[in-house]
Amino acid sequence: MKKIFIALGFLIFTILLFFFLKNNNKGKYFKIEKKEIVNAVYASGYIDSENSVIIKSEVSGYVEKIYVKEGDIVKKGDVLATISNKTLLENLKEIEYQLSLYKEKLKEDSDYRRQFLENIKIKETNYEYLKNVYERRKNLYEKGLISKEQFEEITKNLKTAKEDYERTLLNYKDSIKDIEYQIKTLSARKSEIEKEIDKYYIKSPTDGTVLRKFVNEGDYINSMMQTNQLFSIGNTQKLETVLFVDEEYVPLIKEGMEVLIKIDSYQDKIFKGYIKTIERQSDRNSRTVKVKTLVNYNKPVLLNMTVEGNIILSKTEGILIPQQAYKSGYVEVLENGKKRKVKVDVENKDYNGMLRVLNGLKENQIVYYNE
Repeated sequence: MKKIFIALGFLIFTILLFFFLKNNNKGKYFKIEKKEIVNAVYASGYIDSENSVIIKSEVSGYVEKIYVKEGDIVKKGDVLATISNKTLLENLKEIEYQLSLYKEKLKEDSDYRRQFLENIKIKETNYEYLKNVYERRKNLYEKGLISKEQFEEITKNLKTAKEDYERTLLNYKDSIKDIEYQIKTLSARKSEIEKEIDKYYIKSPTDGTVLRKFVNEGDYINSMMQTNQLFSIGNTQKLETVLFVDEEYVPLIKEGMEVLIKIDSYQDKIFKGYIKTIERQSDRNSRTVKVKTLVNYNKPVLLNMTVEGNIILSKTEGILIPQQAYKSGYVEVLENGKKRKVKVDVENKDYNGMLRVLNGLKENQIVYYNE
């Protein structure tokens, strides 16, 4: 019985000793290797079409007709849709009618001109006749053959005839000038209305493909609202990737820098590209700057796909160790089966849970650390 208790006690001691040793040797080993250390700025964004445009309406009204569908190829100037503009068309029709009346009056053979000219001719004939009578009466008066009263009467008649002729002639000229002025004014007004009407014909500002149609026939468009988008036009053969970079990192980046892009659809694939342009205006709400990049997508992608990107600031070679291995300026190194503390200098920067060693370690050493 005594032997049984002794054996049982020894077994328990052995089990406890096993767990004690196991817990005290629990740790990880990390072999030091030189690796490429990348310093990058993270940004998210989406895939866009190069030189894509959102077409908005400058005017309000109901969408009367849509002439394209998504995927259609269009040329610059093609009419994509029309917005109802009946009032303007009626105004234009009225102005064109008034213009036609004035232009008709201005014609050389118009009834308006002819009546005026006939009246002028009558006034001129009467004036010329009275001038002749005046000359004869003047001669007779100077010879004393007619009275002063008779001469004064013809003088008065001549003056009246002259004023009447000149007034009629002046009225004619003023009338023609007024017609010309009315034509000029109406033509300018017509041009303004035509320009305004043209805004109701929604045209493509560029060659490209209809990427998206935001409205349907019968929809009401309010030009003063943010919902006045009609179409998105772009070139599906020329893609660009838009990244939104935090304002604080913008001074670190520049055009031409390498960009690495990840897409959820291809989780095991990294696409490479470079920065094409950096916009010079920040978004006040998100406090980000739009950066346009050109990326080589050798896989099928769709416009507006969400992407995650890293803009490469620099690449260097160096030694990295896990943060857990660094304790108050030291790490434990395994040499000849024994652990030894080694003093190291590290860079005060987090590389995804790793620290860069500046001094104290070399390749192929084994670092030991507890979890």
